[in-house]
Amino acid sequence: MTRTTAVLAASTTLAALLLAGCGGEDKPATPAAASSAAAASASAIVDSARAGAFVISFKSAFPQLAAGRADAQIGEILTRTCGNVKAAKAEDAILADIVQLAGNGSAQISEQEAQLVYQMAKNVCG
Repeated sequence: MTRTTAVLAASTTLAALLLAGCGGEDKPATPAAASSAAAASASAIVDSARAGAFVISFKSAFPQLAAGRADAQIGEILTRTCGNVKAAKAEDAILADIVQLAGNGSAQISEQEAQLVYQMAKNVCG
């Protein structure tokens, strides 16, 4: 049930990120204030509003993986994934990197969850 909830939350977030990407860039993003540290670390690759939205979405979809992590640490998942996508690395290699980065102590990310994180990041990276 927990995995189903995470998949549903991640899917909803993915749709929201897609819709946000279609709009203009002139409006300030409210989620960015809550995750400014992550947004700053990922700003070289993606804009801060999208990075902030990714961090908030990750926390919502994967609370066990986000527990005890700073926003900048979660933002690093986005930064590295975007870098790997832009470097045209193989999807399997990117997914393996996400599994390594997203694991949090005893909470490990499944292959399905890694795929969701990958899709979320790809949409944010643009």
